[in-house]
Amino acid sequence: MNVRFTKHAENMLRERRFRKETVENIVQNPDWKEVGEEDIWFAFRKVGKKVIRVVVEGRRKPYTVITMYYDRRLER
Repeated sequence: MNVRFTKHAENMLRERRFRKETVENIVQNPDWKEVGEEDIWFAFRKVGKKVIRVVVEGRRKPYTVITMYYDRRLER
């Protein structure tokens, strides 16, 4: 398995109605990425007019998904 999920991420999958497979695909094949602090980075996928941001920990596999959400700042 190349992608793991924190307990918080598992809860957010249910609450925000994201499919686990979709989030795994975004992490492994993002439309674009941004580097954060420490070992954190962000994977993005444009879906229609919305953008999904996935917060990821780890520079090498297995990656750990911390959370995911629609990033309203990037919607257009």
